[in-house]
Amino acid sequence: MERLKSQRLMLGLASLGAMVLSYTLLSHSHLLRPEIVPPAREIAVAFTELVVGTHPPPPMEGDVHAGHQMQSSDHVGTLLQQGVTLQGSLAITAARVLFGLAAGVPLGVLLGVWMGWSRRADDYLHPIYVLLRSVPPLALITYVMLWLGHSEAHRLIPIVYAVAVTAVIPTYHGVRDIAGKYLVAARSLGARGRLLLTKVVLPGAAPAVLGGLRYSVAIAWMTAVGAEMLRAENGMGNLLVGGRMWSSRLQTRSDPAVIIVGVLALAAAGWAMDLAARFVTARLTRWAR
Repeated sequence: MERLKSQRLMLGLASLGAMVLSYTLLSHSHLLRPEIVPPAREIAVAFTELVVGTHPPPPMEGDVHAGHQMQSSDHVGTLLQQGVTLQGSLAITAARVLFGLAAGVPLGVLLGVWMGWSRRADDYLHPIYVLLRSVPPLALITYVMLWLGHSEAHRLIPIVYAVAVTAVIPTYHGVRDIAGKYLVAARSLGARGRLLLTKVVLPGAAPAVLGGLRYSVAIAWMTAVGAEMLRAENGMGNLLVGGRMWSSRLQTRSDPAVIIVGVLALAAAGWAMDLAARFVTARLTRWAR
């Protein structure tokens, strides 16, 4: 078992190394424009500037890449003038994601258990749920703003909504797919109603519910960043769009190095939260293995 885990770890590290090497070779091959695929050195510089919070130095005279360096300085400089840093933006987005999970997961689990446990509730609520889950979460932003104005609510409510509708599906099927022999055995021993639900149904559905938590985490991150890119003054979405420095939909002054830094930071944060969800799932469902 330990040998198998070591092999899987080595393969995972090898895949990451191959990805970094492939990007490095591609960015230095001159097959693509540097303003689209920046070299790894520029990504490292952008990362350092966004973490440290200092303005990038002006380009030296005679530098052949002066134009591109000015583009990078414009993006980073605009962010730093607004007090934007990578770690600060990531913390703000992570807080929104955690709020969405804390509020959305219980709502989704409750609805999923209700629909999975009660045939009548399923017949009544399932058509409504199918309609609601077809609505993109970001489509709610404008409508929420009509009710609550331009506030934190129009960033948080779409996240809660997205997490809730995502958590319903694994919970619903987890309750419906419990082996019939467990229910028969419990009923033969006198379990009914609440006792049957809390001692048999919920523990039996726990692996599916907690497994769906990983999907909820991914959906929460995607929705949070999307909402921030549309209507936010902070967070990772604001960092990616350069602090509202887009002059039009067809003309941007964003630095691709900054965008890649933001994407990598989001990938690392999402991976860490997914790892935490896997750990919690493994700890709480050890009996299922």
